[in-house]
Amino acid sequence: MSELFIWVRDILIIILSLSFFQILLPDSSMAKYLRYIFSLVILSVILEPVIQILNGL
Repeated sequence: MSELFIWVRDILIIILSLSFFQILLPDSSMAKYLRYIFSLVILSVILEPVIQILNGL
């Protein structure tokens, strides 16, 4: 249960920090690339437990 709490906490921290960072960035041609990179980071944090389980098999 503790691992689940840590995983959810990490997801929330990453989403909040990336959202804050995105607000600070000016709108430019790089904004769509940064949103793509941010979404990849969030996806990797969400999939981390699945990857660990698959490595354990």
